[in-house]
Amino acid sequence: MATWYVDDIDRIVDELASSSVEFTRYDQFEHDAKGITARAGGGRIAWFQDSDGNTFALEADV
Repeated sequence: MATWYVDDIDRIVDELASSSVEFTRYDQFEHDAKGITARAGGGRIAWFQDSDGNTFALEADV
């Protein structure tokens, strides 16, 4: 897994989604309409996978 820390997670998720990236939703977490969930300890996180099944995360502190 690789993680990128970003300032504007909504903008990045929107950009990736407009390029057909699908965000992973895990049953144990509540996700918003974009697939972003609250991160333990604060902040927000979204996960997606590449065509080889590698998992990536975007995280933001706010």
